[in-house]
Amino acid sequence: MLEKLILTDKECENLANGIAIGVGIGIVVGAIFNNIVFYFAFGGVSGIIGSLIYSKIQENKNN
Repeated sequence: MLEKLILTDKECENLANGIAIGVGIGIVVGAIFNNIVFYFAFGGVSGIIGSLIYSKIQENKNN
């Protein structure tokens, strides 16, 4: 069970990039719609989910 929670170095890098990109896009969209806090959080969550999906796709592609 614990093995499923541990990320590899590449997955950690993808996660960090996903969070950074999601938060960046969230700040820009939030500035446009006058709700920076909401879109900052939404972008961060979207970045996390997107990067984990991307990591699982890459894992399945390599196997």
